[in-house]
Amino acid sequence: MFESRSSSKLPFFKSYTKKSAKQKQKWFVVGLIVTLLLVGRWYKTSSSKPKNHIYSPNASNLPYSNNLEVILKPPATSEARDFKELTMARETKLVAVGDRIPKIVHFVYGLRDPEPTLDLIHYTAIKAAHDILKPEKILFHYHHLPVGDNFERARHMLTLRQVPMVTSVFNQPVSHYAHRADVVRLQVLEEFGGIYLDLDLISLKPVDHLLDKEFIMAQEGVGGSIGLCNAMIMARPHSRFIQRWFSTYASFDSADWNYHSVVLPGKLAPFFPKEITVLNHTAFFWPLWDSDGLRTLYLEKSYDFSGNLGTHIWESASNKNLMKDVTEKVIMEIDNSLYCQLRPFLLDGKKDPRPNACRILTHTERADKLVGNWTLIEPADTQRKETNPMPAVDESGNDLAGLIRNGRYDKEDGVYLSGDTSYVFLNVPTETSAKTLTVSWWMKTSSKESGKMAMVVQTDRGRLCVKTDLIQKGALSLNIETIKRNDDWEWAPIKNLQLRPSPYTIDEDYHHYVLVVDTKEMSEKRAEPPIALYMDGHITSSSSDWEYPEEIGTIIRGIWLGSIEPLNDRYQDPWDNTVNLEAYYRDVRVWEQGFSADQVVKIYKSGKPTVASKTVKTKSTPETVNKDHAEEEEDVEEEEEEEDEELIWADDDQMDD
Repeated sequence: MFESRSSSKLPFFKSYTKKSAKQKQKWFVVGLIVTLLLVGRWYKTSSSKPKNHIYSPNASNLPYSNNLEVILKPPATSEARDFKELTMARETKLVAVGDRIPKIVHFVYGLRDPEPTLDLIHYTAIKAAHDILKPEKILFHYHHLPVGDNFERARHMLTLRQVPMVTSVFNQPVSHYAHRADVVRLQVLEEFGGIYLDLDLISLKPVDHLLDKEFIMAQEGVGGSIGLCNAMIMARPHSRFIQRWFSTYASFDSADWNYHSVVLPGKLAPFFPKEITVLNHTAFFWPLWDSDGLRTLYLEKSYDFSGNLGTHIWESASNKNLMKDVTEKVIMEIDNSLYCQLRPFLLDGKKDPRPNACRILTHTERADKLVGNWTLIEPADTQRKETNPMPAVDESGNDLAGLIRNGRYDKEDGVYLSGDTSYVFLNVPTETSAKTLTVSWWMKTSSKESGKMAMVVQTDRGRLCVKTDLIQKGALSLNIETIKRNDDWEWAPIKNLQLRPSPYTIDEDYHHYVLVVDTKEMSEKRAEPPIALYMDGHITSSSSDWEYPEEIGTIIRGIWLGSIEPLNDRYQDPWDNTVNLEAYYRDVRVWEQGFSADQVVKIYKSGKPTVASKTVKTKSTPETVNKDHAEEEEDVEEEEEEEDEELIWADDDQMDD
C-alpha cells in the first residue's frame, strides 16, 4: 500500500523548518544562484540551436560562418534502439585517424557515359573552389574523361585521377551514376582526406577555420529535417565517422534513393558526437530545392548568401526549366540571387559592366513609390535579346530587372508569350507588401480559354491571380482569384474571396489593366473598394467586403505575366501549360501603394509613357505618374472631368457591395 505523506514529514521540509531566519536567507540565496546558473546554461544551449529561418532577403538574421556549428542532441529514447546500420557502425574496426583535414579539393565525375561534356555550371564550381578555397590541389576523379570547352578551361586547375567504374559495394549492386559517385567520394576521402564538393556546389567563403575538425557535414533542411547532405564533406584521412558510415554500405539498396547518402549519416551523427561536426542548414544547403528555394535562387533577386559558406544549386531539380539553356551571357544578363554570385568567377577579375545590378532593396527608393517600370520594349543592345531567358529591363532606377522565358520581342507589340512554357517574372523589393499595391500593364490576347493566368502576384503561401474567364456566349473577360494550399496540401481558391468576372469582353486589341489592392482603412477614406480590377479606366470587378487574407503571407515574392509558379511545386517537372496565356505585354509598372480611381484614369490616359530614371531629389507622388500628362491635366475642361467621372463609375453595379 502507498501511504500519503504530508509535507511536514518530508526530510527536506523538516531540516528547513528547523533553521534560523539567517540560515533560511542563506539557503534562499544559494537556491537563487543555482537557478540563475541553470537558466543561463539553458539559454546558452538553446541559443546555439539552429533557428527555423525563412528565405531571408538580406540574411541579416542568419548566423555567420563562425557560428554555424550545431550542438548534437543525444538520441531521443524512441531513436536510441539499435537499427542495423548503427550496429554495423559500432562494430567497425577503426584505423588511426589523420592529424588534420588537408587543403585538397575533390570532385567526382564521368561515371555514366563515355565523353561526357563538362557544363558551364561545373566549370564555375571548379573555378569557385580554386579561387575561394585556394587548395593545394584539386583532385578530379573520373572514369570517363570529360570533353568540351569548359573542361579545357578548367583543366589547368585540376589534377586528374582515373578511378575504376563502380558496379558494386560490399557485393551490393550499384547501377546509377549518382550512387556510384556516392561510393567514390567516401573512398577517396577515407584515403586522402580533404574537401569533397559536388560539381553544382559553389564555394563562397574560405573554410580554413574548420580544418582542425575531424569530419564535417552540413544539414539538409531546417534542423536537418532531411538529413546530412553529402554534396559537401570535409574529412581527415581515415576519419572515424567515414569508416563507420562506409561500412553500412553492406546494406545498400539502390531503391532507397538518398537513404545511405543523406538520411543515414543524419541518423548516425547523434550516436558519435565526438567524431563529427555538423553545420546547420544555412552553411551550404540554403536555399533548399523546394519551390520557394528554387524561386529564390533562379527567379528572385532577394538573397545575398551572407550567412553561407557555399551554396548547392540543385542542378537536377533546376536544369529542366529554370537553368535550361544557361550560358555565360545568361548569367551575366539575368539578375537573380544565384547568378549574381556566379558572375565574379566568370569575370575573372574584370570590371563588372553593371555594378549596381545585383544590389538588393527592401523597398523602392523612389519618393513616388514606383517599384519598377518594365517597358518590355525591344532593347537596342542585341546581346540582351539573344539569350533565353532574356532580361526584362527595369527603367525605374531601382535595378529590378526581371526575366522573359521563351518569349520574343515584337517591334510594335512589346513581348509575345506563346503560352508554351513562356512567362515573364518580375522582381520587387524584398519587403514589398501585397496588402497595398498597384499593378498596371497593357495586354492583348486572342485566347478564348478560361483559367489562363494574365497576371499573378506571388506571395509566400498564396497568389493573387488575374485570370481569364468565359462569360456569356463564349466571350472572354478577366476575374480575380485568391488561391492558397488547402488541408489536402493542394492549391485551391479561397471561395469567399472570389470576385465576379468582369462584364467587359476582351478583344484582340491592346487594353490597359490595373489591379489595385489597399487596406480597408485607406479604401474607406477614398470611398473606394479595397480590391479592384480596372480595364481602360473602368472598374470592372471589385468588392467592398474583401479583406486581405493574412494566411497567404503579405510579402510579394514576384509578379508573373502569362503563367504561374507550378501548382505542384515542382520546377523539375514538365511545365504546366494548361494555365499559360498566349498574349502580348508591354509597359508593366508596379507601385508600393494603392491608387485611387482618379490616378488609375491618369495612367490609362497617359498611354504608354516612358518613366525617367529615379533621382534621389524627386518629390513626385503617385498622382504625378507622368509629368507631361499632369501638366496637360491642369487645362482639362469641366466637361471632360465629368466624362472621366462617368468613365470610372459607369459600371459601379459590378461592385459586389
